[in-house]
Amino acid sequence: MALRVAVCMMIMWGSVRGISPGEGRYPDPSLPVVQGLFGLNAVQNDSAQPQDSLGNIDINSPYYRYPGKAMMMSLALPGAGQLYVGHPKRTVVFLGAEILAILVWNSYARRGEEMTQAFRDTADAFWDFRRWLDTASLYGSDPWGTGDGQIYIGTQGSHHLEFFVEDMDGDEQPEFFGNTKDDSDRLDQLLLSPDTSRFLDVKRSSEYYENIGKYNQFFSGWDDADPDTSKSGISIEERTSGLIALTPHRSDYLEMREETNRLKRTASYAISALMFNHVVSAVDAIFATSRWNREHASRLSGRLLFNPACSHGIGGLQITLTW
Repeated sequence: MALRVAVCMMIMWGSVRGISPGEGRYPDPSLPVVQGLFGLNAVQNDSAQPQDSLGNIDINSPYYRYPGKAMMMSLALPGAGQLYVGHPKRTVVFLGAEILAILVWNSYARRGEEMTQAFRDTADAFWDFRRWLDTASLYGSDPWGTGDGQIYIGTQGSHHLEFFVEDMDGDEQPEFFGNTKDDSDRLDQLLLSPDTSRFLDVKRSSEYYENIGKYNQFFSGWDDADPDTSKSGISIEERTSGLIALTPHRSDYLEMREETNRLKRTASYAISALMFNHVVSAVDAIFATSRWNREHASRLSGRLLFNPACSHGIGGLQITLTW
């Protein structure tokens, strides 16, 4: 609603400078009125300007909304800042996106953990550390004639597995801990000794589960592996990482790991969307608060009216109050 009150005050003498009289001059009769407007913050700029428009936003007004508060509310819970400034539809949008992202993350993260356990159970059932050590030498450096060094199966490759000798004296500490690359001689000694070989085991870490599936070096550890490619289910495939020797169990294991990575990657995308929703909601809350304050603030504007009939061109002052 706008209420316009037009007050025409004829300039009796002097120019616009008469509003602020110089030394030796008597003040213009309209000066008290103009000074009163200045004192009420109704006119903030020089009254000699052709137009002045002011926004009087009172922070003590019950209609005032704090941008910082709206921003923090939306950072904590997307849509809360929008509700604070009276935008329930935007609240539904941001809050709905938040709930959807959480549901997607929870679903894919849970399925990813289930698939992780599934491929680890598969590895524990079909890949054996002792089998790998005992049969790797049967394959030679290039068992299927696929080219010099393209497929290597053995214990001396570039990758390693960590192993340890289990606690034998009851102190709950392993007797020895090492890896198959740097401690191969020690490993051979442990295998030859009946007192230690039966206590030898492999550390089933994340690196372990990755290595036995990813690298041909550990191929012989699978229970359905064989140097003879004519055996059913054994094949050599060309992939982006190079040639890979496959058995049915290794193929299933690799597919499980790929599916696990896909599920966890989607869960990570959901987390990114969750964070992005918080930031966008906070920024939108700031702009929404600014619009709210502009729409609900009292506004007082004033301008000088031009009148060619007056000797100095100023015919009066117009004041506009909007709320």
